Amino acid sequence: MSSHSQKEFLISYHPFDKLTEFELNLALQNLDIGYYAKEKSIISPTQVSDRFFIVIKGEVNELNDDILTAVYHIDDSFDADSLISGETNSTFVVSQDLICYELNKKTFLKLIESNDKFKEYYLQNLSDRLQSLKTKQYENDMSGFMVSRISELYLHKACIVDGDSTVLDAINKSIKYKTSTIVVSHEGKYGIITDSVLKKRILLKGRDLSVKSYEIANFPLICVRHDDFLFQALLTITKHSIKRVGVIQDDDKLIGTVDQIDILSYFANHIHLIANQISKARTIEELKIASQDIAKTVRSLFVKSVSTTYIAKMVGELNSKVYQKLFSLVVPKELQKTCALVVMGSEGRNEQILKTDQDNALIIDDFADEKLYEPYMHEFVSHLIEFGFPRCSGDIMVSNPYWRKYQKNFKTQIDSWLAGGNMDNFMNMAIFFDSKVVAGDDKLLKSLRSYIFKQLKDKDVYMAYFAKATLAFDTPIGMFSNFIAKDDNIDLKKGAIFAIVQGTRSLCLMHKVRKLSTIARIKELHKQNIIDRSFASELIEAFELLIRLKLQAQMDKLNHDRPITNSINISTLTKIQRDMLKDSFKIVNNFKRFITNHFRLDNIS
Repeated sequence: MSSHSQKEFLISYHPFDKLTEFELNLALQNLDIGYYAKEKSIISPTQVSDRFFIVIKGEVNELNDDILTAVYHIDDSFDADSLISGETNSTFVVSQDLICYELNKKTFLKLIESNDKFKEYYLQNLSDRLQSLKTKQYENDMSGFMVSRISELYLHKACIVDGDSTVLDAINKSIKYKTSTIVVSHEGKYGIITDSVLKKRILLKGRDLSVKSYEIANFPLICVRHDDFLFQALLTITKHSIKRVGVIQDDDKLIGTVDQIDILSYFANHIHLIANQISKARTIEELKIASQDIAKTVRSLFVKSVSTTYIAKMVGELNSKVYQKLFSLVVPKELQKTCALVVMGSEGRNEQILKTDQDNALIIDDFADEKLYEPYMHEFVSHLIEFGFPRCSGDIMVSNPYWRKYQKNFKTQIDSWLAGGNMDNFMNMAIFFDSKVVAGDDKLLKSLRSYIFKQLKDKDVYMAYFAKATLAFDTPIGMFSNFIAKDDNIDLKKGAIFAIVQGTRSLCLMHKVRKLSTIARIKELHKQNIIDRSFASELIEAFELLIRLKLQAQMDKLNHDRPITNSINISTLTKIQRDMLKDSFKIVNNFKRFITNHFRLDNIS
């Protein structure tokens, strides 16, 4: 980035916009660009910062006692606090490769000394944590947090034992509940036994496990009511220096427990909470509730301008957990071992953010009994529809025998697809190629993927026709960079996204690239010198913008209870967004020309 562009950026970045011309030039003279790889710890209590960071690209997690307390994305900054105080209790870890501006400590402190407004902004962080820069970016979410209630959280089912039961019996019951927290009921009061209590009052004192539970429990168990506000529960936890509280109803009956991490996770986008809820679901109804919470998380992340790629990955992982858990609840254990449940298409690539449809298949071991799976797969699809995964209009689901068969029959099917002949064969191959295992034996899919690459050897004509689908839809931009729209609406999927997905998929199929996500595929194609660096970067930027704009339009439709489509209304876009969209369409057209040349599409009809 040029110095002119850096200056424009700083002028627009609060509170750097409060600097004088001299101070601004001082900042620019000492502004560097840094790069940090994923999982790199850049600030910690033993490695206090000597730089002020502004994120250009990537993501950084702030953790306090291993608890996630903040996430920093593009245009976020950190950590003025440790620069000013010379110490920190937090650890900052790169969660996605980081590119950032860096301003050295000496210059930063000099600006603090010379500019009162600059100083006031950052000293406010130290004097009042609730008004700090770190929480300011979450003000909208904090408003929701302050009026959210305990009843909105997932409650851990309490492992309650009678006070007269032995500690050994209490431990055995806790193992069945898969928890380390034991609630003791004794004489109308609740107490608690945790791992630390067992260590201090049993192990270290050499006491026998036959001792009664009430004798070692901590009384009382600190509780909140189910209709209390979340912030009240957090204050209670902070006040008593504890990690969890009991949750009681109006009749003072204990209905569960809530951990500190559950509350913080609710504040930090619900991700950990939902994953935990999915993992602990014992019934299909509990799993359904967890699945429906994913859409709320997407809204929260989108409002915070979190990278769409990150949102997609997160949703993909959570949806995979839902599939896996539902599969385990529906299919008998002995049948789970002899099959592979796969999700395909955009789900397989981790690029389906909102639930638009379901594409799934079941690969069955050749030595299993195919008929045994049929009733369970119909039940499985039925529950997915209840969860909000719409039925696939093309019937690409495990309830359809075409997508539920022996591994050997899938090989035969692959041979049929590779014979070409019609667009359905090409599209079915494309969908199946973008597949991942979410439950069962992943070796069944790996074997089929290897079979595909083997069968494609010397099939240049097939690959040309497969790649030709990249050109199936016109890019909605005219000769003079004008949008080609119908009533100001453009289908982003057909007009641009599909071309990037199908083009990269074709290149990966031809060059035996096993990556699944479109961005990962583009990066791998660059590594193999199939796409040059600058063009790969352009493709990624264009793809991310297109996905972001599509999601923005879908979220707007969702918020107004309108049907979700792939179209956007260009009249709702800002000038910058329209200009960026035009540039993206130009990149898509360049990519189409690249695909045409690479596969020599001019030589086929």
